[in-house]
Amino acid sequence: MAIAWPASLFPSEMTWGIVNNSRSFTSTLSNAQQIAGYPGAFWQCTLTFGLLTRLQERELSAFLGRLDGMFGTFNLPAFTRTRSDNIGALAVVTGNAQARSMLVSGATPSAPIFKMGDYITVAGEMFEVTDAVSSNASGQAVVPLNKRIRKTLTPGAAIEYRNPYSEMRMTSDTWSMAVRPVIASGNYQFREAF
Repeated sequence: MAIAWPASLFPSEMTWGIVNNSRSFTSTLSNAQQIAGYPGAFWQCTLTFGLLTRLQERELSAFLGRLDGMFGTFNLPAFTRTRSDNIGALAVVTGNAQARSMLVSGATPSAPIFKMGDYITVAGEMFEVTDAVSSNASGQAVVPLNKRIRKTLTPGAAIEYRNPYSEMRMTSDTWSMAVRPVIASGNYQFREAF
């Protein structure tokens, strides 16, 4: 079970992105390439904490200890992509494995619901919306996604759009922190857990 990220800890810098799962095949005769895309893309990030107080140092250290290295998982919030508006109680209608879009319902009818670059979370898996989306008169919409859906989504599954998060784990069993007389700092790498 994924644990919650400590609400009082904010990184001073965050490197965030996707690792896609493509393979290239290059001809030795003509240098022409063929690219094959496969499912299994995942989020990765590096969180930098530049100035941790003693209390924050203890909180981060205890949190990393609870993770037990790569074994534990946690829900990492998308700090810069939160929303405060209400577009309805969104739920999955269909979201098939390997698809790059999902059909959602429960949105405010005939209204813009997503901007390009919004994040959403369904069952711990976070996606980025790649184009602006408006709902139809029934409150349904097709939402284009930045990566393939790993496994078929359960119809009726809730969609978190106000405080999206990704279920993550450490990329290594080893971590450390630079501790100075008044402050501490550290860099930590994570990848999506599945």
